[in-house]
Parts: sequence; structure tokens; C-alpha cells
Amino acid sequence: LEFLLPYSPDFNPIEEAFSKVKAFIHHHHYLLAKDGNGIVYDMMVTMDIVNVSNAVGYYMHAGY
Repeated sequence: LEFLLPYSPDFNPIEEAFSKVKAFIHHHHYLLAKDGNGIVYDMMVTMDIVNVSNAVGYYMHAGY
């Protein structure tokens, strides 16, 4: 068992996933819904850009 600091972004793989999602939204904002009607669908599509190989890489980069 290894204890980490209360918050350590270097050892938190979700930070890299969030970064990828934020970059996608930044570069493709014109494709996303401008109102509340399509926001749930857009979020599901956006979250699909983080695939299994990305997740494995994030965990390896964090040292797990």
C-alpha cells in the first residue's frame, strides 16, 4: 500500500483524460450544441474520444 499526497495531479491518470477532452472541446466547439437540448449527447460523444489505449497509456505514464 502506497499513500499519496491528498491531491497529486502527476499521479492521477484522469487529469490526462480531462486534458484530452478539454482540447477536443476547445478545437471542435463549433460542432457542439449551443443550447441545452443536445448537451448530454455531445458529452457522451466527447467522452468517447478517450479510448482503452489512451487509458492504458495514462496509467503507465502515472507509474501504475
